[in-house]
Amino acid sequence: MQSGDFTNHPNPFALHVDGNRPSRSSFRTAAKFFAMITLLFGVTLAVGSQSRQWIVNRLMSGFSELQVPEKQQRLAQISELGIPAIEPLVDAILDPETEVARTACELLRQSQNHWTSFDWSDSRTYHEELVKQLARISSAIPEGRTGWTTSLIQQTIMESVQKDDAASKNLYNFASQTLGSMSLSTGSGPSVLDTQPLDQNAPVRLMVRSKPLPVADAESFGAWTDWPTPQSRETSSHIPSDEQPSQESKPGASVYRSSASKLRPVESGENIVLRDIQATKPDSLAAETVPVSASPLAVTQSPPAANGTIVPTSYLTDSAFESYDDQSVIHWLGSEEASLRQKAKLELMRRGFSAQQIEIATQIASPDSASRLALVDAIARSRIENPRPWLAILLNDSYREVRLKTISVIATMNDPEMMQTLRSRLEQERDPIVNARIRRVLKLR
Repeated sequence: MQSGDFTNHPNPFALHVDGNRPSRSSFRTAAKFFAMITLLFGVTLAVGSQSRQWIVNRLMSGFSELQVPEKQQRLAQISELGIPAIEPLVDAILDPETEVARTACELLRQSQNHWTSFDWSDSRTYHEELVKQLARISSAIPEGRTGWTTSLIQQTIMESVQKDDAASKNLYNFASQTLGSMSLSTGSGPSVLDTQPLDQNAPVRLMVRSKPLPVADAESFGAWTDWPTPQSRETSSHIPSDEQPSQESKPGASVYRSSASKLRPVESGENIVLRDIQATKPDSLAAETVPVSASPLAVTQSPPAANGTIVPTSYLTDSAFESYDDQSVIHWLGSEEASLRQKAKLELMRRGFSAQQIEIATQIASPDSASRLALVDAIARSRIENPRPWLAILLNDSYREVRLKTISVIATMNDPEMMQTLRSRLEQERDPIVNARIRRVLKLR
């Protein structure tokens, strides 16, 4: 055999066919190795999931015995642990300390904002767990905290309402049912007016609006109009009355208006004697009623004193809303009393607001935050020529998410006037998240 001749050496890569090793031994070894890897991977996932639950249980041990700052710190740590953190945060809403309950709601709201960065399939899992836990405690939520929990449910409804899959529709229906149970509950949850247990047969919770106002008309381009022009505001005046009393007709009852006494009707058979207000004679504030027989109504006034005080009456107006600015009148469109809503609507019509503009104003005054959020999106998509007044009102909204979305819309306008409005709002804003958003927008612009 020559050097370098390997003909008599066995091939190390050849299969053993001599029968010493079974033919299936290699396959079995590979299968065992694959099964071991799969088992280790499953154990790793189980440990990762159960470890978060174990950490949550450890952080919640002895939670009720802690002070308020310690409870808030524990909740902040728990909020970083994903789905296992939702249940203890929801339970903290029922904590006797209001500061702890408010912290839990804020952490849940921040978590909802964070879930928007996930895929919808993953985000839906978090929302389902949140609604499930809120439905569990819906009958025990104190009345003073119902608004916090309904805002969380409304955020979930807004996220799932436009999804077409069956799971999202089920989530939307479940969230709507939970919102309805929070609006009017037959349970005996504690009341902000009485700390005693309530009667099961006599719940005191009030029915609130659990559905957003319709925005179909506001979303159409044709319905959007500009803010009332100065010309229409100047030319608008009091609506004249069609029925004017005749001079020959019998005088009817009139009203004696005074800023210091309650209004009362004055019969036609009475004479009203008005006297000047004097600092030395406080009893002269009262009006003297003099009965007469059949003489027509006459008003006499005593001679003014040397040092009499002149009381101006030009500030007296026919409508209680005339002295309000536009934003204040729009606020009254969301009143629970139909008479106040009607008066506010008539006042806006007198100031030159059209029917479409009043619809927008009614949407702004809606107590439903999801409805106002939809309105901000509608303003951003519309062809309205001057959205500045509407955005300025929404920038002062009481709900944080409405202000954040309004700031995002203003940031896309690149408008110096709205940038100045943001600077003015920055001086009044106390929410750190909204404050940071305004600073970021102003820095970019």
